[in-house]
Amino acid sequence: MKKRRFDKVINLTITEKPTKAKDDNLQGAYVIDTSHSELDAGEIWNIYTTLTKVEDAFRSLKSDLGLRPVYHQLASRTAAHLFISVLAYHLLSAIELTLRQNNDKRRWSTIKEQLNSHRRATIVLTSDKGVIYHIRTSGVSEPVHKEIYRLLGVSDPLKRIKTIATHL
Repeated sequence: MKKRRFDKVINLTITEKPTKAKDDNLQGAYVIDTSHSELDAGEIWNIYTTLTKVEDAFRSLKSDLGLRPVYHQLASRTAAHLFISVLAYHLLSAIELTLRQNNDKRRWSTIKEQLNSHRRATIVLTSDKGVIYHIRTSGVSEPVHKEIYRLLGVSDPLKRIKTIATHL
């Protein structure tokens, strides 16, 4: 690594106290420029926040579900990949809408993190006679899991225990 040498030193001195700006009421304002003059400010803001939600959702889908990068070389596979991404986005939107209608303002990343601890395990056993048993069991739901399931109108999806036996 090459070291840099700085020969020039600048000394700054503040000689007067900063004065208030004339447009003090604009500090902290958010400006959105649009050509849609038929829309009022509330409608424009809703469109903008929808756009940011879509961007957040796709960012989450790409990173959390591993939908990126796309290594497909055939157009049909790329189209299928995009279809799955859009389908997942619609599912995500439906979940967020249902939660909003129940006055829950959690973001998808928060919901995903909270539900991540509710796990299901499948145990595979083989008997001495060659019968393979698949026993599926789930962890106990925590109060936060139950609350999310209740708001979404979903019964605890991991409560079931299944045993499937197959012969070799």
